[in-house]
Amino acid sequence: MSTENGPKALRIALKKPDDARRLIRRVLAQIFSENAEVQSAGKVANLLTVWLKAWEIDKISDIEKRVEVLEKAKEKDK
Repeated sequence: MSTENGPKALRIALKKPDDARRLIRRVLAQIFSENAEVQSAGKVANLLTVWLKAWEIDKISDIEKRVEVLEKAKEKDK
């Protein structure tokens, strides 16, 4: 995409960990489609590390919700 003033910048909203994971998947797909994974090995490794951290954040929040439900159920049983 471009405009009269040059290339149009993409606007990316990173509000949730899933947004970051989606962007990372898109960048990795582009790197692999260009067969540039060897030249971009450091970038790929860094992106995968960030992807994993975002995944962990999602899982931790899921676990926290489950623990909260269990604690409430335990309080009711008392």
